[in-house]
Amino acid sequence: MTNTVDKREIEQFSLLSNQWWNKSGPFSALHKMSNARIEFIKTNAVRIIDHLQDEPSYLCGIKCLDIGCGGGILSERLTRLGAKVTGIDVSDKAIKIATEHAIKSRLEIDYKCISTGELLKSNKKKFVNSFDIVIASEVIEHVNNRNIFLSDISNLCRPGGLIIFTTINKSFMGTFLAKFLAEDIMKILPHDTHDPEKFISPEQLTLEAEKYNIVLDSFTGFLPTFGTQDISKKEFGDFILMPNLGVNYGAAGIKL
Repeated sequence: MTNTVDKREIEQFSLLSNQWWNKSGPFSALHKMSNARIEFIKTNAVRIIDHLQDEPSYLCGIKCLDIGCGGGILSERLTRLGAKVTGIDVSDKAIKIATEHAIKSRLEIDYKCISTGELLKSNKKKFVNSFDIVIASEVIEHVNNRNIFLSDISNLCRPGGLIIFTTINKSFMGTFLAKFLAEDIMKILPHDTHDPEKFISPEQLTLEAEKYNIVLDSFTGFLPTFGTQDISKKEFGDFILMPNLGVNYGAAGIKL
């Protein structure tokens, strides 16, 4: 296990692994974000796709790495768009759930219980500068060492490939909504899911990523909606894309 991994957080997520595909459970926010995340990914994938594909096979032939894949929520959506997906997570319980669900869904996804650093060390010829798209969605705010994590991501993505992050802004609204409202007030997320000290602003992420030849130049905000029914059920509504990056945001760019 490399020092990018926060063992305490991984253990906490592992305890919830049987809830990954419960759309009203502790990972409901990730399910609610799915459409918005896919829209952001597709918008940016245009930059590396030689020709536009039809909707069912939009990412046909694209090698995609889903870092911190958990139970496979995003990996399955990417696979259905035609991508060749490798999903990695350091929780063996999450990978087991993801593998079982992919089999039930008749999807071929290469799941591995491994960290980014371990993946690079396992087979450098296979994985260094290998992936067309590398995605770290709702992950970077959980790692212990961002510099090592960003270095690993850069090494895994091919030159000219696309790197995508989604994460929580280190802002008042980001902290209030993701930490206090979601965890302490509405209890949508388990207590201590997030450590606000690990949140990062778009500006800081851009500066840190640039040191590893990742040029982030496309940003969008992800904002949860709240309906009366959602509040009564202690759930978020679906997320929508918007210009305001103040809460949760996506950042995408090219690896030089």
